[in-house]
Amino acid sequence: MKIVFKDVEQFQITLIRKGFSQRQFSKEIGISEAYLHQIINQKKSPSPAVAKKITEHLELDFDDIFTVQI
Repeated sequence: MKIVFKDVEQFQITLIRKGFSQRQFSKEIGISEAYLHQIINQKKSPSPAVAKKITEHLELDFDDIFTVQI
């Protein structure tokens, strides 16, 4: 199973609305900017812990931005 963004564009808009650049956000949640970029481009799937950090820092529920593909 893998975790992917439901809508990458909406995620990027949410980052901007919350005042983050991708670089700032990756530092805020403790991952590299390259890793965040790979998650956004669906080249890598975030671990459940990283997905949780993303949702918590954006003050969203998991199902608001992610889906699980089987």
